[in-house]
Amino acid sequence: MGKYEEAFSRLGERALARLEGPGGFLAVTETHLVLVDEAGVKKMELARIRRVGRGEGGSLLVQSEEEALAIPLRAFPLEELKAFLEGLKPHVARARKATQASRPLEPRETPKAPLWEEEAAPKPASVELAPEPQEAKEATPPARPRGGGNPLALPLKVLALLTLGYTVAFVALNPGADLWALLGVVLGGLGLALTEWSLATSWR
Repeated sequence: MGKYEEAFSRLGERALARLEGPGGFLAVTETHLVLVDEAGVKKMELARIRRVGRGEGGSLLVQSEEEALAIPLRAFPLEELKAFLEGLKPHVARARKATQASRPLEPRETPKAPLWEEEAAPKPASVELAPEPQEAKEATPPARPRGGGNPLALPLKVLALLTLGYTVAFVALNPGADLWALLGVVLGGLGLALTEWSLATSWR
C-alpha cells in the first residue's frame, strides 16, 4: 500500500472508485471526492460539484459553487486521470439525487446538473427577431378641417354687396344722366358684384 493510499485509509471511509499515481491518490466515497497528495488530504462534496475543467499551472479543477479542488496533472497518468474523472459523473448524480431527496427544494429552486468542460455547449448568439410583416394599410388622405374655409370669402361677399349697392345708388341719384353712361355703370357694377360673389363662394 502506497503512502497516499495509507493516508486515505486512516480516514475510515470506503472508496467506491480509486486512482493512484506517482504523486497522489484519488478516491470517490459515498459523499466526497478525496485527493491525497504532498499537500495533504482535500475533500469536496460530490453533490456540490458543478464543473470539471483545466486549471492553471498544469492542473485540472473540480469546481463547486464555493470552492475548487486542483488536481495536479503530473501526479497521475493523464489517460487514467481522464477516465477516472469521466467515471465521476454517475457518482455526482447519485449524490445529488440523495441530497435532494433528503432536503425539500426551496420555492423556484431547480437542481443543476454538473457540467464537464468537454460537454459544455456554446451559448447561442443573440439574434434580434425581425418584426412580423403587417398588412399595408391604405393611405387615407387627411381629413379636411371643417369650418376653416377661405378667409377672404366674407370680405368678398361684403364687397360684392357694396358694389351692387353703389351701382343702384348711382343710378338713383343720377336720373338725368346719359342713358348709355347709366347702362354702362349698371352693367359694370353688376358684373363686378357677380365676380366678387362668385369668388367668395367658389374658393375652399
